[in-house]
Amino acid sequence: MPFEMDRSFPQILNPSSSSVAPNGPKASLEAARQPIDLSVTDSSQAPDADSSRKRPASRIKSSYPRKRAIQACQKCRVRRTKCDNLRPTCSSCLDLGVECNYSEGDPSSYDAASLAILEKLSTIEQLLKPDDRPPAPPPRAASTRSSDLAESPVSHVKSLSSPSLERTKEAAPYHMSIERMLAWPVFQDLDPCLDLRCLLNASNDSQSQATLAATMAATKFDPNWDDELVKNFMDQVYIFNPIVEEAKIQKYVRDARFNGIGNDGPACLLLLILALGALSGSSPPRPPADASESRQQPYFKRAESYYAAAQQRMGMLLSQSGIVEAQCFFYAGVYLMSTIRPLEGWKMFVQALASCQAFYGGIEMTSRDNDRDKRLRESIYWTCFKSELEARLELNVTDASVWDLRYPAFFPSPPNELRSRSQTEIVWYYFLAEIALRRLANRILNYIYSTKPFESGSARAIDMAEQIPAFEQQAADWVRSLPPSLSLDKVGQRSPGESDLHQTLRFILEGELLDCYEMMYWPFIASAINASPEANHAINKEFTRKALDVAVQRIEKNEPGFYYRHHGTWAMLRSCTRSGLVLLAASRSSTVRHLLPTSWRHAVSKIVDMLRFWRWESEDVADRLILIETMLQGT
Repeated sequence: MPFEMDRSFPQILNPSSSSVAPNGPKASLEAARQPIDLSVTDSSQAPDADSSRKRPASRIKSSYPRKRAIQACQKCRVRRTKCDNLRPTCSSCLDLGVECNYSEGDPSSYDAASLAILEKLSTIEQLLKPDDRPPAPPPRAASTRSSDLAESPVSHVKSLSSPSLERTKEAAPYHMSIERMLAWPVFQDLDPCLDLRCLLNASNDSQSQATLAATMAATKFDPNWDDELVKNFMDQVYIFNPIVEEAKIQKYVRDARFNGIGNDGPACLLLLILALGALSGSSPPRPPADASESRQQPYFKRAESYYAAAQQRMGMLLSQSGIVEAQCFFYAGVYLMSTIRPLEGWKMFVQALASCQAFYGGIEMTSRDNDRDKRLRESIYWTCFKSELEARLELNVTDASVWDLRYPAFFPSPPNELRSRSQTEIVWYYFLAEIALRRLANRILNYIYSTKPFESGSARAIDMAEQIPAFEQQAADWVRSLPPSLSLDKVGQRSPGESDLHQTLRFILEGELLDCYEMMYWPFIASAINASPEANHAINKEFTRKALDVAVQRIEKNEPGFYYRHHGTWAMLRSCTRSGLVLLAASRSSTVRHLLPTSWRHAVSKIVDMLRFWRWESEDVADRLILIETMLQGT
């Protein structure tokens, strides 16, 4: 039976369409990208017809003297060694322990091409410099929709791909990673480790022996196990990431039973399905004392052996870009995230997203593509995009590049069928609601990350405080747009005829909504905690208090999922740890301490229990546990 949209779908897709809240994303997405011409020659000097027939000038003889733009440092020039031109000290001088000096060149000695390029770069720099002037007041006569768009909080971001989103050092306090937060002055006495990748790589080294043993183990195909594993996958993984057709999965299972597991893409996908089914569907008879005990269980070892077999088939997929390849890399990323290997999981999501680029390579879809293939491509692209973005934001892997927080312009179309009509509706309502919330989160991040750090009470702080209510309104509109089956008023309450799936989906959406509120208030809590005691009277107490309340709420709302292994486990550990650190930072700050909720200490103690359970899974978890325990004992 074809799936029909009811009124709830357009409300989820555009919850603020009927609201007074500004609709900024459209203005941002429709902003045209104007390329900057870096050419040296003038268009007025184009060759005429006669000159075009002449033999081109020899490249050996230049029309202007060429000179090197980069010179070695003085020490390397004397020693006649290769210089890597690092500033302020090159690698050679650093190794020798000598002073490194550079002879600054005179711009007048540059060749014509270099001077032209420098002039263009100077123009670009002026265009990219943010305007520090206070924003003009909004026009009171703005009644049209276009004027509303112009005054959106997101209108400060000219384009979602603007270079103004480059992550400069001065904007570091507003970037919401744990490592950036631990660099705050309030934590200086702890000397925390700020290199997340170093901690994660240490975790990978400790797990290498177990992975090697699983790789060497032979994978035996047991049909009796497979039915159960596929069912576990459908119930625990597929329901949240519906990017493969159930009929295809059954076909892969039949082919494997009759012909054995092959070495192609479908075989790789089947092995990943079995690995995820083994990992998500089994539970020991008693709860483990910590997460590391689960790695010794038969179901975990079986999952690792299936994943190791899938890995052996992934190499051939790297040179191809199709639906199956994207599915394989995505589910490999899900498995790695579930086993707390986030850096490797992110790499898989990147590869999956790269495979998806072949779907939309700037050419129109051919008429031979049916609606089913189009829907499947849209679902895969959206799912890969969202997972890669969330992992990238948390891993902080784009220090030297622009934060690309753009999202696709389309929403995926719902499928014609799933396993049941009711399941189709609830899953796709959730899928679209989550995408709409991700869009709101990206709008907030683009606005906040494009804002320079401000001092409490400054004009910039007042301007941001005036803009945040518009984001709060959009979040409220999103909540009102949810269908009754996903209403957040029913979190923790089961209506007649509802399954555990309804409660799980509401639980996830509520947590992601808290993420949006945390983003809104983050600049205010960061500025307040880092403010001097003399600026106590100038901090925005309303938004600072809201930020602290959100931190406590996140811990309390996520507590039921503290001890379950799934795709989002590591992200949950990070977000809850960040909330705990915010509360501890506030307790160590004389300007914010009086705004703490009364239950903050109890909330932080829950974080200690959570981290203690997962501490052997990853070095970053163990490191943050020690920090929080140390601070909690000192308060």
